[in-house]
Order: sequence, then C-alpha cells, then structure tokens
Amino acid sequence: MYVHEGLIEVNFSRTAPRRIGSVPAESSSRTGGGKYPMWFGPSDSPLFGTVHVPSGGRARGGVVLCPPLGKEQVDSYRGMTLLAQKLSAQGLLVLRFDYRGTGDSWGDQDQPGAVAHWQRSIVEAVDYVRGCGVTEVGLVGLRVGALLACSVAAECGPLTAMTLWDPVVKGRSYLHEQRALYSVSVTTDSDADPRVSIIGAVLHPDSAADFSALDAAKTQTDAPVLVATRAERGDTKPVRKLVEALSAQEHTLTAHDDFLEPSDFEVIIPTSDIAHLATWTASKFPAVPAAELEVKRRSRFVVDGIHENIEYLGDQQLFAIRSTSDRCRAGGPTVVLYPTANEHRVGPVRMWVELARLLPRFGVSTVRFDRRGTGESGSVCDGELTRLYSDEGNEDALTAVRQSGTTPDNVLVAGMCSGSWYSSFAARELGVRSAVLLNTLDWTTRRLEFVKRSSMHTEEAGLRARALDRLHHWGVATKNALQPRIPYALWIWLGRRGLIQVPEISLRILSDRQVQTRVLLSPSDTAWFETNRGPEGMRRLQRRSSVPTVTSFESGDHSLYGRDLRENVRAELLAATAAAFDIEIAAPSPPVPVGKVRL
Repeated sequence: MYVHEGLIEVNFSRTAPRRIGSVPAESSSRTGGGKYPMWFGPSDSPLFGTVHVPSGGRARGGVVLCPPLGKEQVDSYRGMTLLAQKLSAQGLLVLRFDYRGTGDSWGDQDQPGAVAHWQRSIVEAVDYVRGCGVTEVGLVGLRVGALLACSVAAECGPLTAMTLWDPVVKGRSYLHEQRALYSVSVTTDSDADPRVSIIGAVLHPDSAADFSALDAAKTQTDAPVLVATRAERGDTKPVRKLVEALSAQEHTLTAHDDFLEPSDFEVIIPTSDIAHLATWTASKFPAVPAAELEVKRRSRFVVDGIHENIEYLGDQQLFAIRSTSDRCRAGGPTVVLYPTANEHRVGPVRMWVELARLLPRFGVSTVRFDRRGTGESGSVCDGELTRLYSDEGNEDALTAVRQSGTTPDNVLVAGMCSGSWYSSFAARELGVRSAVLLNTLDWTTRRLEFVKRSSMHTEEAGLRARALDRLHHWGVATKNALQPRIPYALWIWLGRRGLIQVPEISLRILSDRQVQTRVLLSPSDTAWFETNRGPEGMRRLQRRSSVPTVTSFESGDHSLYGRDLRENVRAELLAATAAAFDIEIAAPSPPVPVGKVRL
C-alpha cells in the first residue's frame, strides 16, 4: 500500500520511505506500520526521535525508550533499536529519542540546566506518544536514562510499566565514576575551561550539582517495575534499596560489558536480554489493540536560520540529515561527514552535529549520514555485528558524495578512524575538492583478509579462520622484525599489494587527484604514522603541486574524547573548510590551545 504525502512516497512495508523530493515539514497520517525518524516537541528546540509503529497501525500501548549519555548512548544505539523493534512486534508503539542538547536534537550539549532539559525531554516524549492515540504508556531507561526516567515518572501521568535497564541509581555516584573514568582512561582537562567532561560528552559546570540531587530510589510511581542489573551490581546497597523501594521484579543481565563498555571498536548486542526486557514490558499492557494510530512526523525544521532535512541517499536508502541555511546555494560548497566504527552520524562527541549546524551560517551545506549497519540505516538483526570495513561500506562512502547535492569538486569530506579511511576512499575514487582525515589508522588501498584480521572476526570458526589468524600473526611478527632493514622501495612494493601500511601510497593518489588533504593525528596515531614510515613518504611528496599536510598534536587521545584536543581539531576543520572554499569563517579560538607540529 502506498500513500502520497506531498512529495514523499511512503511504503508501509519498508523500514524507510523512498525519497522522491523534499520532505514536507510536518505530516500527520494513519499508518500501517514501520519505522519513521522525525523531530517532535517545541518548534524552537525540536527533539530528534524515531517512532516504531506496529504492523496494522494499531497499538495496545506505547513505550518511550530513555537512552544513556555520552559514549554509552552511542554504543547502545543499535541495541536500543533492536529493543524498539521487538516491542513494536508485540503490538506497541515505541519512541526512541535524543535528549535536548544530545544526538540530533536541538541545543548545545554544554548548555546550563542540561539535567532539567533532559528531564523535560522525557515528558515531551511521553506527550508525543499519547498524542498518537495511545493511553497506556510505559518507560524503559538504560543506565542514566533509567535514573532520569525515575526522576520524572510522577510528571508523566499514569504509567503502565517501568523497565530500569542496568540502572544508575544515584546521580552523584554516576558523575563521580564517569569523571574518574575520564581522567584515568582519557586525560585530565585544563582548568582554564570549567566545563565537565565525561567519556563522550561535555557538560556545563552546574550539571554536577543537578546530578547529585537525583536518586532513583525516590521514584514515585504505582506502575510495575523491572530492575535488570549485571550480576556484580545486583547485591549492591543502592540496587537493593531501589528494588525494595519500588517492589520491583528483577532480572540478571549477561554480556553487558561488551555492550556498554566494549574493549574494541565493535559492540556486542545482548540479544537474549533485550528479548527478555521486551517480553516483560509488553506483558504489562492490555491484550486488545486500541484505536488506530495517528502518527505526526516532522521531517524538517528551521531554527535560528538553520534548516535540517531528513533524507535517504541512493539505492541503499542511507539515512542522512542535510543542514543548510538561506546563505547556502544549490550545488554550492558542501561538507560530507562520515560516521566512525559503530558510531553513527553524530561523530566524535557530537562534533559532526555541532559543525553541521555552524557551517551553513557561512554558506556551506553539510550532510551527515549512517552507513549500512549503523544508526538509522536499516533494521537490526539478532546477533548483529557490523564490520568496520566492507564492500558495502565502500559503496556507502561513494553514495554519500554522489548524493551530496553538488559535484565532487565542490565537496569536502571528513572522518575519523574508519570514517577517515572511508572519506579518503571516496576522495581517491571521485576526486573531491578537499579531505580532512582524523586519526587515521588504516592507510591501505588494497585489502587482503588475512592482513586485516581483528576482533571483528572472533565469531568465525573452523580451519579457514584459524589459518587466516595464523597468517596474520606471522605477517605482523615478520614485518616488525624486518622493518628497520627493509629498503623503502620494497616497503612501497609491499604496501601496494596490501601487505603492510604505507601512508605515502594513499596520500600520493590524493595528491594526483588534486585533493587538498589535511591529516590530523593524536600522539598515538602519530606514533603509528611514524612506525609505518609516514614521514619518509611525506618527504618524497614535497615536490608535488598538491602536497598533503600532516599535523601532529602533542596531547590527546585517538577517539577525541579528550575535550581540549577535540576543540583544537574543530578549529582545524573550520580552517580547512575556509581554505577549501575560499570563504571566511568566524569562529572562536579553542579555549585551551594544544601544541602541534607539522610532520
């Protein structure tokens, strides 16, 4: 069945609508099921969310999913989507959303009163769900999302169920733990900037006091409650107090370290626990579906002169958000921002969203997108494990530039880590105007599977997998042993065959394509660049007409969780954009300058 809404064609049997033109600013319709990303809430500070509508367009209730913060919000994105899918399959309308100042919702992440804004966002999410035509509403909160849900339960009207998933019980303890973890595993911020850093977010100084006042055990609700905790936390005093205060049922979680605290880039989704949470939550709602749903979907907005539109790119239907202003012209300068590992379109610590809403003020359009297997692109399968590098990823990298709305010579691409490789790949293949490559680890232009073994292959078994692992370990050991004695000409020869990393090969291709290339490296990425003889290659490129630049920062971390380095990288990105398109960009200097050197 197809229904036409202005210039959007909606296919209720698909995950996402096929874009055939500009999406109407707002629509309201009776739908037959599906997943619909949109904005909702106040027109001057819209919240981003995705509503999952049950098949048939009728629901026996609605559920609002309250996400964690920072890195936990990014890591859990696909897991929360899987939970929403399972709840929707059991006849419930489900809303996933970003709090104000987080994700793709409007607002600055370091604005004052952030905790109150997050609490208000939950209330507005519940109001939206009720406005779709359901009366029975439940809340599911993950980590600090559970704490925030508890803090506003009394303001949300009668609740049918509350599911507290690996809950944070006390705000004071949470913030203390997060700040300590940041200091130990990332860096110690300069006192010159008073903002508070946690891994994956930066907060206004008043957040500390506001967090300290939150205590989930003080929740006021008559709804049945499920407290799902990890085994090592189930017997702690705060959790026991929470369970007793709410007369809650309990469930013990498994494999959540690999979900919320992964040791590598890949996140392992705890499918069985998610299925249990979905079944318990759905069991609390009436069995008979209520009236047909009327779902309001706002697919674009304009705030403070910034226009944002939801789009679907190419045959792959990649989810994307385009940001423009009245100063942007059709076919004009455009920046395409690439996702990172399992990190979706928000980029490192939300930096892509912030840049996307700043650059249009200077006449530069932006596109941020999700490659397949990340963010909103596609549905989530049980046991999903998204590979960092794949042929599909290559196709998606090219699609983003081809669907940017302009010609490649008017595009700047930027990405970090695996996003850096994909943006470099698109630049090499299509010849864009400029590329900013952040903290690149993979310099190869040809892929051999036994060379690129990593934790993403741990699910493989059998003779072939063991043989590839042995080849990989043998190759690494051989390269490390022989590297000091390998002539550079042989080093290049091995690199062209995909056997080792050689930065010069990729940078030379970009130079030949006349791509203005800036490489920005944290200390650990600088060490990797030097180990793979990057400086030697750079010396060989100096006589070329288009010479890449490589800048090394004296402090900071690979993932840009460190606030001070991130602010300096942001300034470099703005400078690169200004140089690429020959425009002036007025932007404040980083609060804490980080030393840098050219390699």
